[in-house]
Amino acid sequence: QLLHRISQQSRSSFNYPDVGASQRAFPDGYEHHRHRVSLGNGREIFESAKAALENWRQFDVGWVEAVPANTAITVGNTIAIRVRIFGVWAVAFDRIVDVFDEQKENCHRFGYSVGTLMEHPEQGEERFLIEMDDDGKVDYEVAAFFRPNTLAARVAWPILHRRFNHFRNQSAEALQLACKPGAAEHPSDG
Repeated sequence: QLLHRISQQSRSSFNYPDVGASQRAFPDGYEHHRHRVSLGNGREIFESAKAALENWRQFDVGWVEAVPANTAITVGNTIAIRVRIFGVWAVAFDRIVDVFDEQKENCHRFGYSVGTLMEHPEQGEERFLIEMDDDGKVDYEVAAFFRPNTLAARVAWPILHRRFNHFRNQSAEALQLACKPGAAEHPSDG
């Protein structure tokens, strides 16, 4: 059932005009949120974090999940995001807007952005990024610009936007856990 809905949503349009803006200055007219944490040091931590992002482990927070968790990190792929709010599971759909894996002078970056589709309660993008500087320090950042998309979302916005920002903060904790030694041996059931 959910895989069928993902297939249907893969033909849906984005529900906001600023597609791709998560790679530059966030546009006006949206709320902005950034959360950045250190994951540790060294190539091994970077590779663990990269593998975690490739398997959507940043969604392993207990009340949010990416389905299916083996969705390839490829521009144009659609994923379902299941969220439990007020004790009820809801589903929204996102599409991968961009993917980057780049080595510049003193920084290696990997990440991707997802954008909201027509039936999503929000409008906007979310970027998941890991960076390793030339000293080997590895950071994770989740950043988003977003606003309500539906009347119901606007009514519930005082609660919803706090909840969505809470997810972004928890996603950092999920990445930190995924980078601990032995974490790869216990992948999420997603």
